[in-house]
Amino acid sequence: MSHDEHRLVRHLAWVVVIKLLALVGLWWMFVRDQHVSTDAAAAARHLAAPAPDQGEPR
Repeated sequence: MSHDEHRLVRHLAWVVVIKLLALVGLWWMFVRDQHVSTDAAAAARHLAAPAPDQGEPR
């Protein structure tokens, strides 16, 4: 691997690391404390419900 190729790989690795850190930071600030309460009965009703009417076919 030439010096330029090695430099490019190192540069791309840094870019990936920085992007991952940005994603982790955004998750930590905005998503970490969000919780969705689930109810088995409500989920079963939702899954068993008939599909809504989409209107007349074209």
